[in-house]
Amino acid sequence: MREITIHVIEEGNIYVSHCLDFDIASQGDSIAEAIENIKEAVSEFLDLASPTEIQSRLSKSGHIEQVSVEGV
Repeated sequence: MREITIHVIEEGNIYVSHCLDFDIASQGDSIAEAIENIKEAVSEFLDLASPTEIQSRLSKSGHIEQVSVEGV
């Protein structure tokens, strides 16, 4: 089992989930469905991708931080 970092946003009437660790996206009609769908997509990627591809994507992971900016 592997822990992953995901980001879910609402876009119109769907929710888009993005796995930040592997740069994989999915969607769903609810937050829960978007989360389940991204978990399935990442599991399929891990089952099918070569170890080299997996490591390549993991090595691109960076730092996530919230910051304040001026403006609206």
